[in-house]
Amino acid sequence: MTKDEMEQVLRHFDEKAAETQRHFDEKAVETQHHFDEKAAETERHFDIVAEGLRSEIQIVAEGVVGANERLDRHAEAMRAEFAEVRAMIKFSYSELDRRVTHLESIMANLAARVERLESRDSA
Repeated sequence: MTKDEMEQVLRHFDEKAAETQRHFDEKAVETQHHFDEKAAETERHFDIVAEGLRSEIQIVAEGVVGANERLDRHAEAMRAEFAEVRAMIKFSYSELDRRVTHLESIMANLAARVERLESRDSA
């Protein structure tokens, strides 16, 4: 191969290398552009989804607040009812205790009378 042929081959390789580099650079720019578009699209989609989630979370939070308020009202009503039931039980217990004590007294008196009557009859 002559020097001119060698230079011609080297020029051809240089041209092909430069063409390959241009093609690579073009593809790199296209890829970067495509990536940027997809990143922006993904960001927009994420923003839309995030806003929807914020709305749903707000609705759930409002529901929890409402449920807590109802639970608090129910708990307060239950405390009042329990206090009322305790007072009624205490009153009923006192009344029953009084009646049982009275009946025990009557029974003791009756037992003493029976005892006296039986002791008279045996004498």
